[in-house]
Amino acid sequence: MSAFVVRSGRTTALATRHFHTGLARAGGALNQPVPWNYLWKPGPYPETESARIAAAKKYGLIVEDYKPYPKGSDVMAGDYPDLPLVPEFNRSRLYEWDYPEFRRDYGEPLHEDWDMYRETRFTPHTGQRYSLRQQQGFVLCVIIFFGTAAYISECTEYIPKYFRPHMELQTIKDGPHYTFEPLE
Repeated sequence: MSAFVVRSGRTTALATRHFHTGLARAGGALNQPVPWNYLWKPGPYPETESARIAAAKKYGLIVEDYKPYPKGSDVMAGDYPDLPLVPEFNRSRLYEWDYPEFRRDYGEPLHEDWDMYRETRFTPHTGQRYSLRQQQGFVLCVIIFFGTAAYISECTEYIPKYFRPHMELQTIKDGPHYTFEPLE
């Protein structure tokens, strides 16, 4: 039986509306897998140990590695695991990933904000050469050096001062500083 009803060369709205749902319903008959994304929909926060074990199994993690987001946090992810953030750019380029364009393996749970840290988007800088304390110390040393240099150059008579030379200020009370008469 055909999924389309043809009347005067056009498909009806009824046939086009039920086409996609008909394919999903006939998934078993066509040897197609049933849509699975509802299986990974976050459930309620796991209160008991058996719920934690079930949630860890659901996301393909061992119980020791499974840690949900805190219950009162702003994330509101239910039983979804709180995974460490490893941006796509920082993952190994030489590893044979199942999905090399995403640098991830099949069945690997994703971070809650995975789409924000794609390689074409924001990548937080990790593996810095100097610690934050060293960076702040360097900036402080530079400020002190330039401040001292400015103080010495303005307050010491032994170091020559450099300034832009200029003429004396011409005011009206000193009389005219120009004439239209030719020079003699």
